[in-house]
Amino acid sequence: TDDSSTDYSGRNDLAVIDSTNADDLTEGALSGGITRSKTESAGFAQKSLTKQSSVFWPLRLPLVLKYSVQKIETAALSVDPLRPAVETKSGILQGGCGGRLLYSMDFVRDANVFDGSISFQNYCFRGITISGETGVDGTYGSGTGKFSTSHFSFDELSDGQIALAGELSLDLMQQKPITANFSAYSKELASGQVYWIKDYSMNIAEFIGFTEIEIFGTFYHPEHGYVESTTLEPFIVHYEDEWPTSGLLRIKGADNTRAQLTALNQVHLSIEADTDGNGGFEWDSGVIFWDDM
Repeated sequence: TDDSSTDYSGRNDLAVIDSTNADDLTEGALSGGITRSKTESAGFAQKSLTKQSSVFWPLRLPLVLKYSVQKIETAALSVDPLRPAVETKSGILQGGCGGRLLYSMDFVRDANVFDGSISFQNYCFRGITISGETGVDGTYGSGTGKFSTSHFSFDELSDGQIALAGELSLDLMQQKPITANFSAYSKELASGQVYWIKDYSMNIAEFIGFTEIEIFGTFYHPEHGYVESTTLEPFIVHYEDEWPTSGLLRIKGADNTRAQLTALNQVHLSIEADTDGNGGFEWDSGVIFWDDM
């Protein structure tokens, strides 16, 4: 991205995971950077974030963008042999729980490609409200008019607490799961702290009432360095909940150190860390509240 305000300038070495940073690194890898402890220390009351999805929203962003372009697809495209070779469509669509998005798209009929932009204005989807603009391009089926792929590039998509700058690609032809490839800088607006979500590959499967998410990639923490993340058990997030009810994420650092975060339910989690690289877990957070991370 060219937006210097969201450039990552933190540590670029592989983190040594220990008892003092295992929680920051595991929580950050799962949530896309910001943690409640960081928000609270920046002057926010913890209760002010209750029932908001800010902490986990960067990893819900693929679904927000997926449903946005599918709304546009329904509004803008029709299978019509008399359509011109290049057609520009624009419009305004309402969010499911408030706000709106504005789109402008060029559709090239012969090549079955599209490109344009989407502007979110307090656009709300399943309790997540975002603002900002993203460029978007992709492909669509000639016979169906359905979008096949989409690629987003954005300098600042924000929910008021986190601003994301980066790129995200979706394969919309997959059923379960869809795959999102995601790289972004995640800026905490209160403190100016910038994290780096690098080369995340996410598998997202939707079911009635809940979503399963798997995360694989590299997470950079400005104070500790980077770790490699792997999902061992998918995270299950129910639509009415802010946090996952189950799931297991493992991170690996330098000197064979590692840690893992286990979602016990939508209220509790636990974190364990192998701080000496011997294969066992020497440090254990015990059962803790998501809200008290």
